[in-house]
Amino acid sequence: WLPDPDQLVERFASRFPHKVAVLHSKLSLGEQFDEWQRIRNGEFDVVIGSRSAIFAPQPDLGLIVIDEEHEWTYKQHDKSPRYHTRDVAIKLAELTGAVVILGSATPDIETFYYAQRGGYHLLQLPERVTPSQSSPLPQVEVVDL
Repeated sequence: WLPDPDQLVERFASRFPHKVAVLHSKLSLGEQFDEWQRIRNGEFDVVIGSRSAIFAPQPDLGLIVIDEEHEWTYKQHDKSPRYHTRDVAIKLAELTGAVVILGSATPDIETFYYAQRGGYHLLQLPERVTPSQSSPLPQVEVVDL
């Protein structure tokens, strides 16, 4: 699952021409292999993909962004190995020195809890990022039942 993949790829490609790789299951096995090899060879600065893209052999990894990290589709549960992309990203960052951003307007409860306890640095956006979405953020009230 990718949040609006065409728009995402288009945005990055405009800033990094010919430097954006795309990996997802809708590519043929041959296309996936070719993209994988080009990533390994360091031909791309950005890799965008579904949960399996976390395993791409990106040299000099500096940043991992898990967009809409609350989505259940980041969990590989139907076949082995079973994993959560968030957890793989965090471990990969530990091993490589990369930074992980877990982005979500509605974070996973586990992620939010960990942030509240100081395990993650929680950043909040008090207003919308893009001017085209100029409507105010909704008021939210948490009720403890």
